[in-house]
Amino acid sequence: MGLGARQELARLVESYGNRALVVTDPGIVGQEAFRGILEQLQGAACETVVFGEVVPDPPLEIVEKCAAQAVRTRAEVIIGIGGGSALDVAKVTAVVAKHGCEVPSLFGIDQVSQRGLPTVLMPTTAGTGSEVTPIAVLSDESQQLKRGIVSDFLLADHALVDPELCLTLPPGPTAYTGMDTLTHAIEAYTNKFAVPLIDGFALEAVRLTGASLLAAVQEPANIEARYAMSRASFLGGLCLKSVNTAAVHALAYPLGGRFSVPHGVANALLLPHVMRFNASVSSDRYRTIGQCLGGFEDGVAAVQEISVAVGTDRRMRDFGVERKHLAEMAAAAMEVRRLLKNNPREVTERDALAIYEAAW
Repeated sequence: MGLGARQELARLVESYGNRALVVTDPGIVGQEAFRGILEQLQGAACETVVFGEVVPDPPLEIVEKCAAQAVRTRAEVIIGIGGGSALDVAKVTAVVAKHGCEVPSLFGIDQVSQRGLPTVLMPTTAGTGSEVTPIAVLSDESQQLKRGIVSDFLLADHALVDPELCLTLPPGPTAYTGMDTLTHAIEAYTNKFAVPLIDGFALEAVRLTGASLLAAVQEPANIEARYAMSRASFLGGLCLKSVNTAAVHALAYPLGGRFSVPHGVANALLLPHVMRFNASVSSDRYRTIGQCLGGFEDGVAAVQEISVAVGTDRRMRDFGVERKHLAEMAAAAMEVRRLLKNNPREVTERDALAIYEAAW
C-alpha cells in the first residue's frame, strides 16, 4: 500500500506466468493510469488481455463471460482493477476459469472447494475493501436479489492499494463509496460477534472516514484525504473477514437486486435508519463511534451530519424505489440470514418493513 504501489504489479505477476487477464469496467479502460498499467505489463513481456465489461452489481452472466475469456486466452493470472464489482468478478472468475464450476453452485458460505487462478487486486475506489475480503457479491437476476459467495479461497494472492488510482473518482461516487466504508466499520464494531482486534480496525476506519471523507469529496485531488480513505476502506475490508456486516447490508441487497441501486448508495440510504433501530441495544458503542467521528455523544447524529455534508442524505424514492414494493423487499431481506444473524438486535420482517418505510 502506498503512493505508486501500482508500479509493483509486473514484478508480482511475473512469478505466475506471462499471460494475464485484466478484469475492469468501461470507465477505467480509458484512463491514463490504466494505460500506464498495461504498458508496465507489456514492458515485462506479459501477454495481456482486457475484459472491460464489468457493470455495477454484476449479474452472473458477466462472470461467465469473463471466465470464458480467461479460458480462451489461457490466462495464468487474473488482475482485477476497479471498484468492488470489478474485484468481485475477478475473484469469482479465477475460480470458475480454473475449475469449470457453475457460478450458482458457489453461493453461500464455504461452497468454493479450492483456490482458483492466482489473483492480484487493485482498487480504484475507497469503499468495499474487496481487495482483502473473502467475499464476492453478484446479482442473481432470476431472484432479483444480490447474493454472496463467501470463502477463504477467494482471498487474493496480492492486493495493491494505490490511493493515486482514486484521484479520478468523481465527488458523488467518492461520497457513496466512503459511506460504504463507514458502514462496514460501524457494522463490524456493533456486531453481535465483535472481537477486540477487529474493534481496533473498525474504529480506526471510522476515525479516518470522519476526518477525511468530506475533504476527498470536496477536493478530489487531495492526496492526503485519498490516502486516508484508502486506508479506511482497507481496514473495513479486514473487518469483513472476521465478523462481516449486518442488517444494513442485508436490507441493501433487495435495493440492488430489484432496483439496481448501487451498493454504496443503498448502504448510505439505510445506515442512519438501521442505527436508530439498533440504538436501544448499542448505545455505548454508538457513543464511541460518535466520539471517533469528531466528539459527538450521539453516533447516529454524527453519521447523519456526515451524510448531509457529503450529499448522501437522500431517500430511497429518489433512486426509483417504489413504495408498493417495500413489503416484498422486506420479505426478500429476511433471506439474507448470514448477515442478519450478526445484527445486535433481532430484525423481523415487520422491523425490516418499518426501516424501509423510514428510509423511503
